Order: sequence, then C-alpha cells, then structure tokens
Amino acid sequence: MTITVHYEWLVAFLLVLARALGWLAVVPPFSGRQSVPPAATMAIAVGLAVLVAPTVPASMVPLTTVGLIGGLLLGVTTGVAMGFVVSILIATATTAGSFLDLSGGLNLPPSLDPLSLDQTSMLGQFYEQVTIVLLFVSGGYMYLIDGFARSFQTPGFALGATSRIAETVVLDLATLFTSALEIAAPILVVLFAAQILLALLTKAAPQMNVWILGLPMQIFLAIVLVAIGVTVLPAYVGQLLTRALGDSTHLFGG
Repeated sequence: MTITVHYEWLVAFLLVLARALGWLAVVPPFSGRQSVPPAATMAIAVGLAVLVAPTVPASMVPLTTVGLIGGLLLGVTTGVAMGFVVSILIATATTAGSFLDLSGGLNLPPSLDPLSLDQTSMLGQFYEQVTIVLLFVSGGYMYLIDGFARSFQTPGFALGATSRIAETVVLDLATLFTSALEIAAPILVVLFAAQILLALLTKAAPQMNVWILGLPMQIFLAIVLVAIGVTVLPAYVGQLLTRALGDSTHLFGG
C-alpha cells in the first residue's frame, strides 16, 4: 500500500499548523489555560491545518528549505499577533468585572480561576466565564475560526506592517478600557451613590454605626446589580468579536 502526499499540500499543512499553534497559544479560551491538555491544543491545531491547508494560495507555498523555515517562523509570529489582538478585545469583560470588584467589596477573599488555575477577582472571573460561554453558545468561535482561515489571504507578518500592527494594538487597548468602563459604569455609579448615602447617614446620625452594615450591603447590592447588568454582555461580546475579526483580517493589510 502506497500513500502519496502532494508536496504543496504538505508544505501548506505545515504552514497552517505553525500559525494555528501560535494563534491557539494566545487566543481565548486556550491562552494560558493549564487545564487544557497540550494534546488537545495540538489536535485542534492539526484539525485547523487539515481544513485550511487546501485554501492556502499557491503563491504562499515556499519551494525551498530556507523558504519553508522562514515560512514556519512567519506563521508562528502571525498567529501570535492575531491571537493577541483577539485576546485584548475579549478581555474587556474580565476587565469590567475587575473594576466592579474594586468598588463592590468582593476583591478581599482570594479566588481560583478553574481554567487558568491562577488567582483572579471574583467578578472578573465571573464575567470571563460568561464571555467564554457566550462565544460557544452563540457560535462566536466559528467566526474566530473563519477569521483565522481568511488570514491566509493576506501576506502575513512583514516589517512594513509593523506600524499598522502597533496602531491596531494601541486602538484595541483603548477600546478595551472604554468598553470595560461602559459595561461597568452603571453599576459603579450606583455603588458610589450607595457609599455617599452611607456617609450622609453617618453624618446625620453619628450614634449609629452604619459602617457595620456598609460592607455587607455593598456586596449584596453589587451582586444584585451584576445579575441585572450581565444581560448587556451578549451585545458587547458580539460587537467586540466583530471588531476582533476585522482587526485580525486587516492586521497585515488584508
């Protein structure tokens, strides 16, 4: 029994595999996940390579060993850059939860993220889990895979694209903080108003030790407001996902 493997397909498979490994090492929900076995990440990368390799343009397939080595390094660099842009925007929800932890009184007890196995803020972890669930329930991960496949219609990382990459990262960081504040701002305003109210009660009735009930009331209020405010996450996740896909596609001039 003889198995014939076409040279161009094999080289395209290796190029896609290299970019997929770099992409999965950074893009959520696989980035920094100690609970995700390396074998699972490799299997996903191989699956992506099998699916995307036939769509790679022939002009991107190197014909020499030096070109192949350079293409593999280029693929890893391109995958990391693409995944980093997506991870910045997806981290917006986690950042919004961290903002709420600072004023909601829930940042005192340590908590463990079951995915990354690192200590993180409770509301930040909650918002992160909701975002990951929304990605899979809404089919957003399919858009991420589609964006990854479309990236092979662009030349990839190049020195001439450095300024464009830097500009994209800076704009995405600005989007991260502004969107996180938009998500958390209504709850932050209510929590701040509650603190002002407690201060006024303490001033009006000094004999009452209002601050004994202040922290429990603030935590209860934060939980109730988060339960109501989390309903805005699907719309924000959809907008950020669209922005992430657009940046990934045009990051290298596509």
